Amino acid sequence: MDVLRQNILFSALNAEQFTRVSAGSKVIELKEGEVLFQQQQKADYFYMLETGDIKLYRLSPDGAEKVIELIKAKQTFAEAMMFMEGGFYPVNAQAISDSRLIGVEMAMFRDLLEHSPKTSLKILGYMSKRLHGLVQEIDQLSLQNAKMRVIQFLLGELPADAISPCQLQWNTPKTVLASRLSVRPETFSRTLRQLTQEKLIKVDGKSIEILDIEGLKGY
Repeated sequence: MDVLRQNILFSALNAEQFTRVSAGSKVIELKEGEVLFQQQQKADYFYMLETGDIKLYRLSPDGAEKVIELIKAKQTFAEAMMFMEGGFYPVNAQAISDSRLIGVEMAMFRDLLEHSPKTSLKILGYMSKRLHGLVQEIDQLSLQNAKMRVIQFLLGELPADAISPCQLQWNTPKTVLASRLSVRPETFSRTLRQLTQEKLIKVDGKSIEILDIEGLKGY
């Protein structure tokens, strides 16, 4: 459970609080394709992803899948549900690679927040940052064309100090990435081919070499 200490939501806890959180948590291991929870399932836990990849998605009435968010290692998710008593998960969560998670009991953590203003302020700041990021994402999806979204995604995956050339590796299927960016899979593939022809990137399976970071930023 010590890995929880690396996350901002738990870093402010004292030893007694952390012991309580550990006691109200459980380790979950999922194989690729296994479902963690389903939409409208009662929300009793929120999660931190230790290793692997998780997709959050919804299904349209005709069964089409829309990926809402891709969760990476050390990220938490579903924590907002702890402020909605008797709430239900608004999305489905599924492992897209073998994954290990820590589930934290919401009722216990909510009670802890009621007695810890410092921790409450930290979680409010964290959620405000997440909300700001989602607003920016809505702007990108509504104002940018497909090519711009793909480029924005590639740049967003780079470390802050990255220099050309730089290697990117992902386990996420292209169809899932395309859904996340609200583009068709064929459009995603075509955009990667265009960027390859422009000598900005080089694609090799699930590995992409960014040949010209400044060229991508130029878009």
